[in-house]
Amino acid sequence: MKQKKLTRPKHVHEVVKGINSLEDFGYALRDWQHELKLLTSRKEFASRISTAPELLANRFVEGTVADAYLASYCAFIADKLAIDRPGWTYDKTRISKKPWFAHADHKALLITTPASFREKNIFTVPENVLRLRSGRPRLSKQHKNKINAERQRRYRDRIRKELEGYRRQKQMLKRS
Repeated sequence: MKQKKLTRPKHVHEVVKGINSLEDFGYALRDWQHELKLLTSRKEFASRISTAPELLANRFVEGTVADAYLASYCAFIADKLAIDRPGWTYDKTRISKKPWFAHADHKALLITTPASFREKNIFTVPENVLRLRSGRPRLSKQHKNKINAERQRRYRDRIRKELEGYRRQKQMLKRS
């Protein structure tokens, strides 16, 4: 029997596929956050959140909380990266009907929750998993190998020319 290969969601709309409980949503969100850690540019992140995920409100009782959290989280990261929020994050159906608190200390959460979450009636302190580094974007292994091969070829050509020059000098000295 073949085992199904497990893959992490790469785009926000993939996070909700096959989700039927808040617990499953939490696992899928965490998997997506691991994928976000690999991103190196704002453009990549913007493409990962451009397509709206399906609504979970009809699938399970806490579905509105999951919908609101996902919209809030995408808006939160977009704000941190100073890029435009995708339009689907403004959708009124992605607001929790009842306030949802991550833990019992409601006063602390009312103070520390970012605006993108408060707007959706979600009170938590999210983990900012996307920390883009300044500098050059990451290169693939194949691209690095190609660059290294070209560098080696140039080095060998330079050494070959130097040796030919030394040999010519040596022959010139013998003739004179």
